[in-house]
Amino acid sequence: MSEHNPLPILPASSPALPPAWEALFEAIEDGVCVQSLDGRIVRANRAFSVMVGLPLEEIIGHPCLEIFGCGNGNAQLPQYCARALSSESGVVESEEICGRLPGQRLRSRVSPVRNEEGRVICYVMVVRDITDVIVRERELARVEQLARFGELAAGLAHEIKNPLAGIQGAVDILIQRRNPNDPERGVLEGVRREVRRIDATVHALLERARPRGFSFQTASLTEAVQRAVSLARHQAAGVAASRGAQIKVDFTSSAPPIVMTIDAVQIEDAVLNLLLNAIEAIEDQGSVTVRLHDYVSSGGPREVAIEVTDTGRGITSEDLARIFSPFFTTQPSGTGLGLPAVRRIARAHGGRVEVRSAPGQGSTFTILLPRDYSPHV
Repeated sequence: MSEHNPLPILPASSPALPPAWEALFEAIEDGVCVQSLDGRIVRANRAFSVMVGLPLEEIIGHPCLEIFGCGNGNAQLPQYCARALSSESGVVESEEICGRLPGQRLRSRVSPVRNEEGRVICYVMVVRDITDVIVRERELARVEQLARFGELAAGLAHEIKNPLAGIQGAVDILIQRRNPNDPERGVLEGVRREVRRIDATVHALLERARPRGFSFQTASLTEAVQRAVSLARHQAAGVAASRGAQIKVDFTSSAPPIVMTIDAVQIEDAVLNLLLNAIEAIEDQGSVTVRLHDYVSSGGPREVAIEVTDTGRGITSEDLARIFSPFFTTQPSGTGLGLPAVRRIARAHGGRVEVRSAPGQGSTFTILLPRDYSPHV
């Protein structure tokens, strides 16, 4: 960069600012650093230090390109200061920069500082952390994509449902006309089973494409989870018995019921989904354990954790990245719509879903809900 300007390079240290200016410099929320003409940082505020994850003593005197790391997806970074010199305004807004911290994305603004003669004596770089902005933009794009998918899926499901009902009625009539020993009767019954399976998938698709609204009230989360356990035991009794699966409840007996603002029906549906998936994951002997307890993350709000742990076959790392995508399923009879619904319900309650799993080591799905959530509905 210095080859474009023959002015002397600023020293690696700069004089102290007056107290008022020093306080103002440190009060800026964005990261700010001053660079000499050869790109070395001669001054930086605390926000810059936090943003790059390095103490000030490891920043001052070092090249800015070294701090950000040109080999970390920032190959174009050396051009920014040179572009600032040649631009009319003298100000250059950088493209997205990879930060030093995992997943961090930054955006910088470089401005040359000129003396009374109009010569550049240093550069000021203002850096803003845009990681959260990018995450929100991607989430918004995903929501819009799912909304379009929902409209398409609902229309498609309606178009399928009517002729499917006609096919099912015709197959029922043909079965009634066959003698019990007629070999064609078994074939027709197989067709009827497949038609019913398709109908169940279409029904689930309609429910997920246009899910019912939420009705938040003060209710017992403990009772909602217990009802889901009872329903799971009833609905999956045959499957669980054939696989030797047992559903265990691990609530603290001495603890009072957890009462909070929830949509109890939706929570029950989410837990039921997790339980039925857990039973399906068990191939030969095993258990599904449900835990309900308070959870406090480091520096985070008070939350309640609903854990569903199975001793099944587990999930590969490749599949873990896709399990919340609509229609992705590893179950022969699954629709791939249950887990997206679980995440939607958790988010509507201000919460989230976490997963721990490994092949052959079972899985744990945890719904985390904030204790003091106030829904805006």
